[in-house]
Amino acid sequence: MATAKKQTKKDLEAKIAELEAKLNSLSSQLSKPAETKPAEKPAEAKPAETK
Repeated sequence: MATAKKQTKKDLEAKIAELEAKLNSLSSQLSKPAETKPAEKPAEAKPAETK
């Protein structure tokens, strides 16, 4: 029974690793557009302040 638990533990760890990789890739895809949008607003505000 101990070997069965180890196998299932390894299987679960492998699945968790796969899901974490998917989450990381998706979160990086979501964060990239979110970072570019706010970055444009301060860039537009700076020339307005200098005027």
